[in-house]
Amino acid sequence: MTLQDKLTSFARSQVFVLLLVFIALNAYFGYKSEYFLNVENYFNMLKQSSALLIAASAATLLMMTANFDLSAGANLAFSGVLYAMLAAAGVPLSLAVLLTLLAGACFGIINGVLVTKWDIPPFIATLGMMFIGAGLALVVCGGQSVRSGLPDNFSDLMNGRFLGIPTPILMAIVGCTFFWVLANKTLLGKYAMAIGSNKNAAVLSGINVNFITMSLFVVVALLASLAGIMTASRLGTGDPRVYEIFYMDIIVAMMLGGTPLTGGKGSVLGTLIAAMIIVVIGNGLSMLNVLIFWQTIIKGVVLIAAMILNERAKSGSLAGLASLFRQTLTLKSS
Repeated sequence: MTLQDKLTSFARSQVFVLLLVFIALNAYFGYKSEYFLNVENYFNMLKQSSALLIAASAATLLMMTANFDLSAGANLAFSGVLYAMLAAAGVPLSLAVLLTLLAGACFGIINGVLVTKWDIPPFIATLGMMFIGAGLALVVCGGQSVRSGLPDNFSDLMNGRFLGIPTPILMAIVGCTFFWVLANKTLLGKYAMAIGSNKNAAVLSGINVNFITMSLFVVVALLASLAGIMTASRLGTGDPRVYEIFYMDIIVAMMLGGTPLTGGKGSVLGTLIAAMIIVVIGNGLSMLNVLIFWQTIIKGVVLIAAMILNERAKSGSLAGLASLFRQTLTLKSS
C-alpha cells in the first residue's frame, strides 16, 4: 500500500472524523471561553477522565469479542463506596485497594460464568449485574455518600505528581498504552477480533474462546473497580450514585470510537478520542454555565452528529475533505 493509499484510508477512518470533531470542539470552546485552552484545564480534564479512559480502553478488547459489560459503571460505584468504607474503618489504604479490587473482580467472574457457561446473552447477564451492583452500592452505605472518618491521605492517589505530571494522568497513559498494545500488537487482539467475527470458526481454529472471554470480563471488572477507587479518591468520598455518570459513557465511547456491539473489529485509539470528546463537551459546557440538563441534550446531539459524519466519511461523501487532507500531508512529507 502506497503512502497516498494510506492517507486516503486514514482520511476515511473513524479516527480521522473523531479528530476533526475533537479539534472543532476545542476551537469552539476556546473561542467562547478564555479559560478553556490552557494547560491547567487540560490537566484537570485528563485527571477527571483518567478513570473513564482506563476502563473504556479495557472494555474495548471485550467488545471486540461481541461481548460487553453494562455492569462496569455499577462496579465502579460499588468499588468506590467499598474503598471509602474500608478506609473509614481504619483499614490501611494499600489493603483497602487490594480488597476492593478482589471484590470488583467478582463482577467479572460472575459475568463470565453467566455468558460462557450458561450461555446467557451478555446484554441480559451484565444488565442484571448492573442492577445488583448499583443496589449493593446503595445498600452497603445506606444510600449516603461515605465522607466521615476518611484518613487524611485518602485522596493522595489522585493528587500526587511524578516528574510534574499528575499521578492519574500517568496511570491513564500507562493503562491505555498497555491495552492499545494488547489490541494491536498481540495474539490476544487478533483472537478477540476472530471471536467477534465468527465464534464458531474461532473454536474450530483452536482458540480457547471461553477462557479468553472469561479473562476479558475479569480484566474489565478489575479496571472498572480501579476506576472506582480513583474516582472516590478524586472526589474525596464514596458516592453510590456515581454510576449514573459512568454507566453509559464507556459504551458510548466504544461505539463512537469504532467498536460495534457485534464485535469483530475495534479501536482502542478511537475509544480514547471518543471518550475525550465526551469529557470536552462536559467541561466546555460547564465553563459556559450551561445547565446540566441542557448539557445532556447537547452531548447527545454532538455524538449523533459525529456518527453521521463518520458514515458520510465511509461512503465517500467527505471525499473533498479527505483529498485536501491527503494533499496537505503529501506536501509536508515531500
